[in-house]
Amino acid sequence: MKRSKLPAAIALTFLIFLSGLVAVPFLAVAAGGAAPPCDAGGPLEVEDDGTPSILGPSTLTVTDLRAWWDASGRGQPSRLGIDIADLIALYLSEGDAEGVRGDMAFAQAIAETGHFTNRDTSINNFAGIAHYDNAASGSAFADPVIGVRAHIQLLKKYAAGNDTALANPDVSPNAGASATTWGGLAGTWATSPTYWTLLSDVYGSMLDAAGQADADPGTGTGTGTGMVTGCPTGDLAVAGDYALPVERRWYDEHPEWFTKPHHDYPAADIPVPTGTPLYAITNGVVISTPTSGRCGIGVIINGDDGAQYTYCHGLPGSHTVATGDQVEVGQHLMDSASTGNSTGPHLHFAIKVDGTARCPQALLVSIADGAPVTPDSLATGGCTY
Repeated sequence: MKRSKLPAAIALTFLIFLSGLVAVPFLAVAAGGAAPPCDAGGPLEVEDDGTPSILGPSTLTVTDLRAWWDASGRGQPSRLGIDIADLIALYLSEGDAEGVRGDMAFAQAIAETGHFTNRDTSINNFAGIAHYDNAASGSAFADPVIGVRAHIQLLKKYAAGNDTALANPDVSPNAGASATTWGGLAGTWATSPTYWTLLSDVYGSMLDAAGQADADPGTGTGTGTGMVTGCPTGDLAVAGDYALPVERRWYDEHPEWFTKPHHDYPAADIPVPTGTPLYAITNGVVISTPTSGRCGIGVIINGDDGAQYTYCHGLPGSHTVATGDQVEVGQHLMDSASTGNSTGPHLHFAIKVDGTARCPQALLVSIADGAPVTPDSLATGGCTY
């Protein structure tokens, strides 16, 4: 996408001359040991725009994307210096290595190059890197492998900063702006304010071809684009019969999320990204799984301790429990999103005891610290809102 000149860190024309760096054959790159995407990059707070995070694992597979391309009838692009099937696999393998959504990066490449038909394609620039307004083309890269790698690494720098650790040698320019979500690339990566609409249209067609039409790339609340981690297997903070409603890593990185006051009544808003797994805080029975209204997609549990626990703003199609189910502490309930009365991805977590709203903050801190849960943990006082 053509763009205006950004700050000096990226505004310089970037032409890669890789003396001493030999392009590795594609199959060798793809076979390399990529770090699991859930381990890459660490947790990041996303912007409140409701669109998917740049960091995270791909939802669509190489098979999905190849089938989508084949169905388009476009064949092998004449300006592309690598077989399209290998390019697809390369996007996913490089994305996995850096913890970037490789499937959405491929959709971005489609949008940037017009299905690999523009001038940038012939110089292995698949992302419009340094292709400024009124310029004929952008930066040139040594080969398609390096071109894809530069694209993926630049996305990671946008999301995690220019000093972020990279799995492969750094071949991308520094980011001159930042964005943690795909929607945040509008006005930063590209000048167009409708850049996310363009990307979501392309990715939405990919989801549709893969039989995931229920995913909604326009809002980030679908089963496809919404996934940020997609790994409900992380370490939980457990104290007796209680567990944090999200993986422990979120508390370790952002303890302030769990202690800040709610805006208007006793509750907690924890701004985890769309697709974050949510867990049962204690043993109990599911009494409701809302799908609309102010709560949006939700789960309400009557705990064995006599308290009622409410989770709101979840991801459509992510429920793993139903009304009447018995749940155990730490059981996966659903994934987070921004449905219902919400301005951005987060978990709204509320507690009631005998019909009275209680502040969750003290309970959450007690669980994270491994302290015994006492009646004081469910006290009405101790928080402001």
